[in-house]
Amino acid sequence: MLDIVVTILNDLIRGLGAILGFLISVLPNSPFQSIIDSSVVSDYLGGLAWVIPFPALLSVFTAWAGCMALYYLYSIVLRWVKAIE
Repeated sequence: MLDIVVTILNDLIRGLGAILGFLISVLPNSPFQSIIDSSVVSDYLGGLAWVIPFPALLSVFTAWAGCMALYYLYSIVLRWVKAIE
């Protein structure tokens, strides 16, 4: 019985992955890539990445923006149900 449940869950996850993969493949390429490639600073971005940790900054900013969005969404819901003013 447990094997059937695991098989069904694996198939659902595999299907969800296929759907997400298709949706991502439909999205257009980044419009900023051509701007960065033709920019004057494109030759220096590799060296600048040694000094300024862009991936870490992007991760922190993404987490911060997600927390802020969650906070405002939560406060809107609480105002909607009249839990806060």
